[in-house]
Amino acid sequence: MTIPEGARRRYESPVREARARRTRAHVVATAGKLFATRGYAGTSMRQIAAEAGVSLETVTQTGRKPQLLLAAFRDGFAGDPDAVDLTALAGPAGPADLPSVVARVAAGVRGSLPIWRAFTTAAAADAEVAAVRAELAVARRAEIAERLSAAGLASGHSVGRLADAIGLITSHEAYEHLTTVCGWPHEEYVTWAAAAIQAQLTLDWP
Repeated sequence: MTIPEGARRRYESPVREARARRTRAHVVATAGKLFATRGYAGTSMRQIAAEAGVSLETVTQTGRKPQLLLAAFRDGFAGDPDAVDLTALAGPAGPADLPSVVARVAAGVRGSLPIWRAFTTAAAADAEVAAVRAELAVARRAEIAERLSAAGLASGHSVGRLADAIGLITSHEAYEHLTTVCGWPHEEYVTWAAAAIQAQLTLDWP
């Protein structure tokens, strides 16, 4: 029996797309592992290809090096290399249980901390990476503000200041300082962060 050409394409396309997604996820995960252990500058596209067991062309098709770094960070933070917001990690914007959301965000911060270190070091030496990191910071601030508004926790001019404070509390820098430098257990950080955010919500922000 001969399968019509159009039907064959429709049947094979989802298979190819699924294979391409798996390959991309594998390349991003491999890049993330190398960035975390060797640093951004110490990792080449050829090394990523060799470690992943794919061709250099496959790696370059996945993205340029700064894009791979960003995808690896998103994968470590939200479990999705294409995540553009907190939805995959913390659920949709709106009223939510604060301690639960903080716990999920803290888990993402812990999971992506090695990549964030590489991100920070690379941004200090590479203007393109610095630009990506700056865009990420702006987007994160805007999302926190949007979530505060959606949850009815802040409005008007106070949203921006409150978003800045919460962004600091849940930042990789704060997490690393308290857990790595000060030796706090992860669970203790989560408890503190939830309480600190709750305290910020009670302040009379200008």
